Amino acid sequence: MKQQNQIPWLYLALGLTQAAHSIEEVLTGLWRNLPAATSLLHTRLPFVPVLHWSAEGFAAANLGIVALLLGLSPFVFQTHPWAFKVVRVVAVIEVLNGLIHIVPAVVRGGYWPGCVSAVFLLGIGSFLLFKMGSIHGPQNI
Repeated sequence: MKQQNQIPWLYLALGLTQAAHSIEEVLTGLWRNLPAATSLLHTRLPFVPVLHWSAEGFAAANLGIVALLLGLSPFVFQTHPWAFKVVRVVAVIEVLNGLIHIVPAVVRGGYWPGCVSAVFLLGIGSFLLFKMGSIHGPQNI
């Protein structure tokens, strides 16, 4: 399979992984940890808001994210140049998302909501960025 043809499938895999990640976050109650985690960040970085979410609001936001990611996939399969630019941004965001879940798990030395699927976000997102860099080169970021 040509590298160009791998990008849509990797992007679809990343979107489906985000769906699994969202399910893990909702089922493990990540929204309950957000006020404490974002308060800690807010004291060091005042521009970071302290987040308070209801279970319903958190689930709805995650559903919206997954719908947007998967809704973009037909355009990626059609190889629209603008969609590939969006894919690069999404991949960077998902790599950071993965790290944001893995780091607290490592620091705590135990489970943090979303950290299991975050490993796959980090891996697939990084691989996608690598494949895109080898096709389009860094000039097209």
